[in-house]
Amino acid sequence: MQISSFAIIWHVYRDVLISMVINVHCPYTKIKHLLLLLLLLLLLLLLLPRDCSDVMASGVSQDGVYSVFPAHDPDGFMAYCDMTTDGGGWTVIQRREDGSVNFFRGWSAYRDGFGKTTGEHWLGLQRIYSLTRSGGYELRIDMADFDNATAFALYGDFSVGQDSVNPDEDGYPLIVDQYSGTAGDSLLKHSGMQFTTKDRDQDQSENNCATFYQGAWWYRNCHTSNLNGQYLSGGHASYADGVEWSSWTGWQYSLRFTEMKIRPKTKPEP
Repeated sequence: MQISSFAIIWHVYRDVLISMVINVHCPYTKIKHLLLLLLLLLLLLLLLPRDCSDVMASGVSQDGVYSVFPAHDPDGFMAYCDMTTDGGGWTVIQRREDGSVNFFRGWSAYRDGFGKTTGEHWLGLQRIYSLTRSGGYELRIDMADFDNATAFALYGDFSVGQDSVNPDEDGYPLIVDQYSGTAGDSLLKHSGMQFTTKDRDQDQSENNCATFYQGAWWYRNCHTSNLNGQYLSGGHASYADGVEWSSWTGWQYSLRFTEMKIRPKTKPEP
């Protein structure tokens, strides 16, 4: 794992500087300390990597887990960076690969994220929001079946909760557009929808789509993709409740591998 030295400086000295500002009684000294705090914050905001494309721009070329600090989440978090696929600089937001992690979870888990960053995981709606709320991101979904055939879907416009003041209350709505790729489009019909989990029904169906299809997604009524569904072994008798991408493998085939990842629309320089 890589942690920015600027992040360490910020977390070590932030509380000290704030305490100095609060406890100093001399107005001149208080103002001086406050200006120092603001200057340090500005410096860190300029230098800390906002996402994996910034990590790559700093000279990193190896896939792995790195600290990122989106503008709307200054405390930052750890994310897996794909530095090799199609030019690199991708921040991974979801991965399925072996069924080791239960994805049939409730709202708080999907909001905050779960799993192991180096393996199966969901980054978290709030973190995805902090990365994409201002727009300007693209989404790539890589997938593979149990015969090792591969395909991908690329969306040139992607955001979650864009311009939302209270994304949790608003349901982290999806905006996605501009499809290209080899897997066919199975996501555009979900654009504009709020996220639904088994304990928070925000779809347009009479039933809770998350409960009915054993997943969590931006369901409409109900889905053409279900990448957070049950991890099943390829073809299955049940209908549309696996890790599905219907335009590629239909509604009764659960994929072996999926990886959702995002980056700014302008490709990073290696």
